[in-house]
Order: sequence, then C-alpha cells, then structure tokens
Amino acid sequence: MIDSILRATLLGIQSGMTLALIAAGLTLIFGMLDVINFAHGALYMLGAYFGVVIAAQLGSFWLALLLAPLVVGVVGVAIEMLSLRPLYGRNPLYHILLTFGFAIMIQGAVVQIWGGQARQIPKPDILTGTVTLGSLDYPLYRLFVLVVSTLLIAAVWLAIERSNLGILMRASAQDTEMVNALGIDVSKVFTGVFVFGAVLAGLAGVLLGVSRSVNPGMGMGIIIEAFVIVVIGGLGSFRGAVYTALLIGLVTAYGALIVPTLTELFLFALMAVVLMIKPNGLFGTAEAA
Repeated sequence: MIDSILRATLLGIQSGMTLALIAAGLTLIFGMLDVINFAHGALYMLGAYFGVVIAAQLGSFWLALLLAPLVVGVVGVAIEMLSLRPLYGRNPLYHILLTFGFAIMIQGAVVQIWGGQARQIPKPDILTGTVTLGSLDYPLYRLFVLVVSTLLIAAVWLAIERSNLGILMRASAQDTEMVNALGIDVSKVFTGVFVFGAVLAGLAGVLLGVSRSVNPGMGMGIIIEAFVIVVIGGLGSFRGAVYTALLIGLVTAYGALIVPTLTELFLFALMAVVLMIKPNGLFGTAEAA
C-alpha cells in the first residue's frame, strides 16, 4: 500500500510538472497578449508528431527533443504574425474563434498527413529500465521527464522574476505605449512570448510522446486539462499555473488509484469549488478575470 501511494505521488508530481510546461505557455500568452489560445493543444500535438518523424528519420530521441519544439516554434511565428497580430486590442472573441479554427485545421492536417493511426516516440536506450527509490522501482524515463520539466519551469520562473527580459515582458504587458515610446518594438516581444509558449508545448509533446499514445485527438484532451489549470490558478498567473498543475497531477494520480472512473469528475469538481470560493482563481486578480 505504501509503495502504491509513493508511486502515485511520484507519477502525480511528474505529470503535474509536464502539465506545467503546457499551462505555463498558455498562461504567459494570456498574461502578455490577452489571447485565450485554443490552438495550444494542437501545438502540443504537433510537437509529438514532429518528434515521431524526427526520431524515425534521424534515429535519435535527443535530436527529436531538440528539433521538434523548434519546428513548432516556427509554426507559432506564422500563427502570431500572420493572423493574431492584427487582432490585438480587439474583442477577445475574435482570438478564441481564430485559435479554435487553427486547432481544427492543424488536427485535420495531421490526419491528412499521418493518418489516424496511433504512434509513439521510441524510448532512448539509456533511459530504459527502472531506478530503485527505497523499496520502489520507478521507471527511469519518468524520472528523467520529472527532472527536465522541473528544471525548465524553474528556469522560466527565474527568468520572469529576476531577469531584464522578465522586466521587459511585464512592462510590455502593463504599458505597451510607454515601452514603444522607449524605442522597444513591443510586437517583437509579443511574438517572442507566443513562440516561447509554442516551444514549451512542443517540448511537452515530445516528452509525453514516449509514454503516451501520439494520435490526432491528443491536443483536444490536453487543452481541457490545461484550461482547468489556468482557470483554477488564476488567468495570467504563472505561479498559479505551476502550483495548480502540481495539484492537478496529484489529484489525477490519487484519483486513478482510488476511483479510476471518477478522475475527470474530481478535476471539474475541484475547479467548481475553487471558483465558488474565489472566482478569480487561487492566484488571479480581478483585473485579469
């Protein structure tokens, strides 16, 4: 019993940190650009599919982990520059409809190019097997995903809170006209944030594409979890996204251990309770809401 609880805890933390990569990009895009990006799940799916192709063609998981997110970033550049940029400052409904349309188009393109058959990214040989943690044998690859996700989230958090780039991002979000007056092209900052969010989503797609099925429906599944995280944590709050992703990961893991058929119900029940008590989310502000 203790081993099962420990395994569920580790799985929950690992799942939560990987979800944080996706939710962090989503909340950064909303916090900076004021865009609710429904195409974020599709970018995660593209990362997984590009990872499958690169790993198959080049025979290296590590090249897939490096190159696939960058290709997703290029797709993010095209989406932001050619379609979203002209809509900044307009009714958010335009952003929702546009990004939802992109999600449908990307999913359709994936089906046309790769078909509906499920695929998987091959696990690198060095990460096969298990590692002993006390009395528990834990998959080495899952431990690798946990470490990589945690390091990335910590690096992004430090960059936002402590670096000059983070100061520029916050200033651009709060007073666009003043930053433009200082000679800084805010449109490039916005593009960089959108692309960075896309890269994080693509990276999560590659990491999870080894242990999960890569299929055309995976984007829609993950975007629901990501939006639950963002809503509970507070719209635009990076800290809220990270903390809530960990919470959701643990709730999902323990729910699967106790009542597997009600796991999704636990997530939406948690969201309903939080919103009734604190409508702006755990770390959200009234302005963001």
